[in-house]
Amino acid sequence: MWKNYFKVSLRNLSKRKLYTGINILGLTVAIASFLAISLYIYHEATYDSMYADSDRVVRFGQRFAMAGEEQVVSMTPSALVPTMMEELEEVEVGTLIFDVGIFSSVLVDAGQGNQEENKFAYVDENFFEVFDLEKLVGQDGELLAEPNQIVLTKSTAEKYYRNINSGIGQVLKIDGKDYTVTGVVEDFPSNSHLDFDFLASFKTHRHGTNPEWSPANYYSYAKLIPNADREQFAQKLDLLVEKYFGEEMRSYGFEVGILFQPLTSIYLGDSQLKEMKPAADIKNLYIFGMVAILLIIIGIINYVNLATAEATERNKEVGLRKVLGAGRVQLFGQFISESFILSIFSMALSILLLFLFKSQFEDFGGIPLNTELLLSPIGVSTEIGLIIFIAFFSGYYPSLVLSGLEPLQALGKRVLGAKGGPWLRRSLVVFQFFVSISLLVATLIVKQQLEYLQSVNLGYDRESVVALNFQYNMRELIPALKNEIKREGVALSASLGNAMPHFIQAGYSVTPGGDNDKDFMITGFAVDHDMVKTIGLNLIAGSDFTDQDIDQSKAYEEKQEMNVIFNEAAIKELGWTPEESIGRRIVYNGVNSVIKGVVENFYFNSLHHQVGALGIFIQPREANWLLVKMPKGNLTSNLAKMEEVWKGFFPERPFAYRFLDEEYGKMYQAEQKIGQIFGLFAAIAIGIACMGLFGLVSYVALRRTREISIRKVLGAQVYDVLKVLSADFFMLLGLSAVMAIFFGIWFSNQWLEGFANKTEVSPWIFVLAILLVGFISFLTIGYRTIKVFVQDPAKTLKDD
Repeated sequence: MWKNYFKVSLRNLSKRKLYTGINILGLTVAIASFLAISLYIYHEATYDSMYADSDRVVRFGQRFAMAGEEQVVSMTPSALVPTMMEELEEVEVGTLIFDVGIFSSVLVDAGQGNQEENKFAYVDENFFEVFDLEKLVGQDGELLAEPNQIVLTKSTAEKYYRNINSGIGQVLKIDGKDYTVTGVVEDFPSNSHLDFDFLASFKTHRHGTNPEWSPANYYSYAKLIPNADREQFAQKLDLLVEKYFGEEMRSYGFEVGILFQPLTSIYLGDSQLKEMKPAADIKNLYIFGMVAILLIIIGIINYVNLATAEATERNKEVGLRKVLGAGRVQLFGQFISESFILSIFSMALSILLLFLFKSQFEDFGGIPLNTELLLSPIGVSTEIGLIIFIAFFSGYYPSLVLSGLEPLQALGKRVLGAKGGPWLRRSLVVFQFFVSISLLVATLIVKQQLEYLQSVNLGYDRESVVALNFQYNMRELIPALKNEIKREGVALSASLGNAMPHFIQAGYSVTPGGDNDKDFMITGFAVDHDMVKTIGLNLIAGSDFTDQDIDQSKAYEEKQEMNVIFNEAAIKELGWTPEESIGRRIVYNGVNSVIKGVVENFYFNSLHHQVGALGIFIQPREANWLLVKMPKGNLTSNLAKMEEVWKGFFPERPFAYRFLDEEYGKMYQAEQKIGQIFGLFAAIAIGIACMGLFGLVSYVALRRTREISIRKVLGAQVYDVLKVLSADFFMLLGLSAVMAIFFGIWFSNQWLEGFANKTEVSPWIFVLAILLVGFISFLTIGYRTIKVFVQDPAKTLKDD
């Protein structure tokens, strides 16, 4: 029986090519979009879950509290892991990581000259017990057991050697120091928050054999024993902190604690300071999931609309079948089988599209698209379930209506005037265009906020500022380099800093002392004497640093006072006006200090946050960035001359520069990606909706061919016929637009609440979205109307 249903269904579908083509195209695009979004969500939601016993692995961080303020940092002291392993029974094994890339790049030489690399880390010998990357070459227990050993990832080994075996036992120079290659492991997965190319033995690092409770520059992890009592473990951590460095932290004005979070919640959890990889907002995954479902619904709506509209063309088929004895169940099976065939064919085309355009989607979305999952058991099960879902919900109502017709009704002229057929189609069209306009509105809101982020006055000059990263062993020559590029005329000003000004994270404190009786947390910007001038900070009180101002280290060692420059937010915390603060004494991170100047607030972090308190102080020893303000014009020649100077000081090190304005833009890559994806799926939604609209107009025009011919004979023009055919559709579009406006208001409130600094949503966003969808709809209706209008009235009326 079902075999016959499918044969007849195939025959019917091949006869109605327009109907079949529109439905297949709409469903294929909808399903492909759904599957692509699903793969994206799966990729993001399964971060770090590929490691064995990932549910037992936790990462530690430090919580600093002062005067009601709290700050959580994802880095801890080097002594934490060995102490926990020795004293806390809940810890099965622990490991720690020192990410060199946070501070600077390294030079790698495998015998062919230096290459600059950023993904270099020191890890201890327990690393592979916690993160079980597949070992391709090398013996367990010997990979990082001794100093000056290094493990490469597969792609890195293939880059520097002929194959993964060739490098074993070879000497690799890292910043001029010899490391022996002892193993090769599989690359880190793209959905791991860890991402390194080189893993060097932690015993090579100075804290590898002499762990300390300061500084806190290390990422610490532990695999807990099965069924460990985590509440009890947290209490023991508090006692551990108090035992080893609680009193010391209180002397700086801080209350400190050690926190831990599950490994699998790092990426989608609360963002902390100094993350290795920026955290993602889980809310975005819910939004994309909703978009995926809406696209499938739009595809289903197309089918329902076209099938019910086409019922007038199939009434005689139903009537004849019933006269010949077909029952309602048989007719229902016949029509639902057509829906299944379309769904199966569309699914196959969707999977093919994803495999063919895999690289394009990866480039667009910025993440790998693991299409192999589509052929896995869980992927195939999902696809079968999706086929059943689409086939049933798209075919159920049309099949129910058509199979329920009485023979006389079916053989008559009027069908579906009953039971709300036209009203259902109108409601579904409203929903389709509501989704299309809403996605377009969301895209434009995201775009407007991104444009605002790029245009807002940050309080410093990021134009024509070049940042050069350098290592600690280069610091002695950097001042001479700085003077030389100024002498050569390629720098108006240059300054050293421990960060680029758009993203400063170092945490410090202000404690009672001198003229101040308050304590609060403050961000610290360690610089040399020229930073205010180089990045164009606006000094609103006091004066800038001079060469006579001593650095923090000398002030601390010789018990002298150092001069500091605060921003307005810090002065407000102290309860003074900028003018009152000049010359007043404070204790800044344990050092007696004098406020020399006050600068206007500038955004030294993401615009997701308000400007906080900031203290600028002289400490070039902490710097690893040289910021250069270049003269305008002749950018290429100035960079070439700067490179020449750089090579004169550091011939072995590549000249790698970054533009400050580009680095600022990279802070909002996640938002840019969301805007791009919204734009893509808004276009897809509009396209699917217009396919359905084209089909509906085609059937309406077909049913009204005689009326159109008579109007043409009586002198009607194309515009008159277009007005008649489009009136109902544009009324429905107007209703969709009103609903989309309310959605846009809700979305803008939800989206923009994540920004402390946000744009005012322009009413023109709604107007533009509505007009754009309306224009595309008008073209769709107009094209089909012209096709009908140009037919010969004599032939049409004769045939009728």
